[in-house]
Formats: sequence, C-alpha cells, structure tokens
Amino acid sequence: MPGLPQRDVLARPRRVLVAEPALDRPALDVNDVHAHHKRAPVHLRNIAGNVPARLILSRTRDHGISLEPIGLPEMVLDPRAGLHIAVLAAARARGAETAVMVLTQNAAANIAAYGQPFLRHHGSRLLYGLHGHIPYDHIQDLTTDCQRYRLPPAVRASFETWFLPLYSWHAKNNIDTGQLAALLTHFHRARLTAPERPHAPAGRDIQQAVEAGSTTWLTRRAGLATAVGIVPGTAS
Repeated sequence: MPGLPQRDVLARPRRVLVAEPALDRPALDVNDVHAHHKRAPVHLRNIAGNVPARLILSRTRDHGISLEPIGLPEMVLDPRAGLHIAVLAAARARGAETAVMVLTQNAAANIAAYGQPFLRHHGSRLLYGLHGHIPYDHIQDLTTDCQRYRLPPAVRASFETWFLPLYSWHAKNNIDTGQLAALLTHFHRARLTAPERPHAPAGRDIQQAVEAGSTTWLTRRAGLATAVGIVPGTAS
C-alpha cells in the first residue's frame, strides 16, 4: 500500500504436532462425564465442538511437557492436552483404572477437544466431574472463622482444595459467598467426629457412592466424617 514501509516476508516453516478431532463422536461426549445420567452436558456439546478441523497441540513455551523426544525441540504440549496427561499419570501412579477430573462446565467445554485423544491410556480412563464456580476470591473472609475453630493451615488447605471442589460437584450451581462460613462449620464439625480408624464397610459405602456419582454423603456429617478420616491431612 502507498505510504507503508516495504518489508521482506520470510517463510520459516516449522514442524508442529497436530490432531484431528474424531468425526464419529462429539468433542465432549456424554459418556466422558462422570455420573452423566444425573447431569447430561447436552448444552456443552456445541461449545466444545466449535473448534478447527485440525488442532495444533504443540506450543513454544518455557514450561510444559517437552516434545523434544518426538522430534519437536523447544516445544511443549498444549496445556489443554497436557492437563489430561497429568491427571492420567496421577491415576496410573495410584493404580486407579478411572480418574475423575473436577472442573467447571466452561473449562470442560474449552479443553475437551484438545483432550479427546488422551482420555484413555493402557487401561486407564479419564472422566470429567462438572462442578459450579467456587468463590475463591472470598476465602480470606473465613480467616476469623478459622481462628475461632483453631484450624491448622493444613486443615484449612484441605477445606479449600478438597472439600469445596467436591461440594461444588454436589451443588452443581455456583456456590454463593454467603455459604462459605456454613460450609466451613459443617466441615469442621465432621472432622471433629472423624474416626481415627474408619470402619471398612463405611469406607466402601463412600467409595461406591463416589463411583455411582452420588454426593449426598457430603451433606451428612457422618458420611463426611468417614471420608475425612480416610483422606490424609483432612482431620489433622
């Protein structure tokens, strides 16, 4: 164009890792969601599927899963795909056949297409556990309550990183900021009654409930106390 400086354009081709979403199934299939019979993500299918026909899975970033072993130096796996691999690796390390990754519906819709090739690996299966928004911006408002209950930092961390994501999976909708204090009280009372050695039948009941997608045990003090007694760090 007249008046614009002339610049040379150099073509620098570079190898990248690509994936083509499967055509015989949606990007986010209903069977990819844990307990889908209770909450089918039908409205998320169109959002998840609104991606290019060919996805670029390699990125030039400083941190991530290196792709140098497959001939792509200085490149890492797209974090939307790498997240799935990290969860599957954690499941494999624990000998679990199924891993459920809890995340918001919006996040699931944005990463599903990139994670589609990484939902199964050597007998392990990855599912999404959809949950509502957690008001982490208001967690500091609980400082007074934590001091009143004399909660150690590790217990407060368990409330924030273990209990709240699970409860948001139960609530499905966004957790209101006004609920946080009541939820902290519920969690605190449950840990006070947590058995030092949970009975095996009670532990199996919790496990079966989780596998079936039932979350009502989170609202019952006895059920939550059993789970608190099982998970390391939540009762200390």
